[in-house]
Amino acid sequence: MNVTGIIAEYNPFHMGHLHQIKYIKETLQSDYIVIAMSGDFVQRGAPGLLPKHIRAEMALRCGADLVLELPVQFSSASAEFFAHGGVSLLNGLGVVDQLCFGSEEGNTEGMLLAARILNQEPAEYQTLLQTYLKQGMSFPAARNKALNNYLRLLPGSTHQTVSPELLSSPNNILGIEYCRAILSLNSHMKPVTLKRKGNDYHENTLSKGQLPSASAIRSFLQKAKDLSPVGEMLPEPAFELLQKAFLQGAYVTEDDLDLLLHYKLLSSSAEELAACADLSPQLADRIRNQLNHYQGFAQFAEHLKTKELTRTRIQRALLHLLLNIKETPREAGYCRILGFRKESAPLLSEIKKNSSLPLITKMADAKELLSPKDRKLLDTNTEASNIYESILCHKTGRAFRHEYQKQIVIFTH
Repeated sequence: MNVTGIIAEYNPFHMGHLHQIKYIKETLQSDYIVIAMSGDFVQRGAPGLLPKHIRAEMALRCGADLVLELPVQFSSASAEFFAHGGVSLLNGLGVVDQLCFGSEEGNTEGMLLAARILNQEPAEYQTLLQTYLKQGMSFPAARNKALNNYLRLLPGSTHQTVSPELLSSPNNILGIEYCRAILSLNSHMKPVTLKRKGNDYHENTLSKGQLPSASAIRSFLQKAKDLSPVGEMLPEPAFELLQKAFLQGAYVTEDDLDLLLHYKLLSSSAEELAACADLSPQLADRIRNQLNHYQGFAQFAEHLKTKELTRTRIQRALLHLLLNIKETPREAGYCRILGFRKESAPLLSEIKKNSSLPLITKMADAKELLSPKDRKLLDTNTEASNIYESILCHKTGRAFRHEYQKQIVIFTH
């Protein structure tokens, strides 16, 4: 049995994601594809555009065999913790042979070299890093510059495995973090990267004839009255689900967090702010000093950003405050199924035999399966999803459904 894993957000599922699934089936010759997918909140510190069960169904309709939930503590974290959480989840299943991810680089040789350096942190690298941090650079910028300059100290043949663009794009950087996690976990999973096609990760406009980025699709959808231009750029099964959700108003954006976050900010002390993940005492003081300028979630994150603190880092901090996330664990402690293809039952049987993680199919059974530490992880994730659900219910007028009442998506081809 050849099994490939993907760590994804599918926010929303688009043609680039379909291209990856086809590559895995046709080129890697995989029998099954397992997705570790972000739940209701995503890595840039924002809600997922569509509920996680709809995004899971998109993936299943487009060829995935099994979709697992990446808990919010990982899905809303920085690249390092996001990657480590996803890799630990897939690795814990005991059946995944390779991890496939998109990158601008197109090969893993340079990524693995960079990953080893970052894991080992040689003295020369640490000195460079501290130098750039003292100059006022943000940690991601300082780390990338330190790594680039350290690589120049290596023998020429070694340095040649690293392209100048390796450390300059989010997908490459995330790929390095996947490799770091695989190495640190001593995982048998092999990293495989697919060269990314289409618009740049940060591109916010749709271009005809180009594979759009998820950012461009979200940007268009927030203003669009006619969804047909997006229909040409998403796989038909995914577009059908997206169109249905938008007609019902069943989607969530940063704007939907505005009042909830304002209440949380007004009712939190500096100590309570600083206790949240990604929220330092310095940022807590800055937030409290700038509260009179609050107009909304996205606006306030933009207002708070500095040379040292990126907007994304601040959005994650604000989201962690709203969701009461105090810390991010290093590894996943359970495996929760969001959906699977009925014909992929043999894969589930293998996972049940080999997984080192408790497999959750019914939320009601979770407390008996999990340790106290992992129950806490699940409880925080449940609370976050219930907040997301309450926003959806407010927008659509439908009745609230607790996280424990939601059913696994079973797709029959």
